[in-house]
Amino acid sequence: MIVRNVTMAEADKLYELVCAYRKSPVAKENFLERLQEALEQSGRRVVMAYNGAEPVGFADIEVRSSLCECANVGYINAFYVKDDWRERNIGGGMLLSVTTHLKTIGCSSVYAFCPRVNIRSQEFLEKRGFSKNEYGFWRSLK
Repeated sequence: MIVRNVTMAEADKLYELVCAYRKSPVAKENFLERLQEALEQSGRRVVMAYNGAEPVGFADIEVRSSLCECANVGYINAFYVKDDWRERNIGGGMLLSVTTHLKTIGCSSVYAFCPRVNIRSQEFLEKRGFSKNEYGFWRSLK
């Protein structure tokens, strides 16, 4: 598995993953505009995981300055692995890549939102050191 930054040349592949993540299509033109904006934002990183030539997952992360922590904090806006690629450590590899990057650029912690009904994702995060709090999941990077 390889995790790398997304480019506009990979927009069609990412679009398919985003539609699967949302479980419904989004307007492609709007998606392309938002992707371009995301790729231009400082502190934002969109990555895609590949198994060979096949895209099997993606993550959208960004860095924000936290007043409460008096430090930069990483936020996982979206994180997805195709259903048929789960339980193969694709998500674990992507999460390691993302958190290593955030730690390298000086973030003190990382936050991830996970809906209450998504028990599988909650367990995934907890197994990797995240703690549940009132807003989502949190993990120190120190």
